[in-house]
Amino acid sequence: MVLCAATRSGAALDAPTVQPWLDKHLPNLVTKAQALRDGATWTEVGALLEATVQAAQELKPVLAGTARAAFVLAVVQSLVREFAPPSAQWLRLLLDSPFAAMLVEMAFRWLFPGG
Repeated sequence: MVLCAATRSGAALDAPTVQPWLDKHLPNLVTKAQALRDGATWTEVGALLEATVQAAQELKPVLAGTARAAFVLAVVQSLVREFAPPSAQWLRLLLDSPFAAMLVEMAFRWLFPGG
């Protein structure tokens, strides 16, 4: 994950800060990621990205925009590595490319157009 990323207060993001968020949202995100096992399509990828972005909004008081986006990307990358089938190599490559950050930004803008 993105532990040690800068928080709004200037402190480092640590496990005690993130753990309640993980406890609350990880089960749903894992369920979304498990849907990738049946063949990672844009529908499943979009659902995982959307759910992660929506959940990450709860971290807004702690993480500023860029750090929150990096957190989302790290969560999605971890879940894809864990649950996507070998045939989804295209998705792993995509998430490791510079385009991945643009996908996350587009998801934030689509879900929260006002910022």
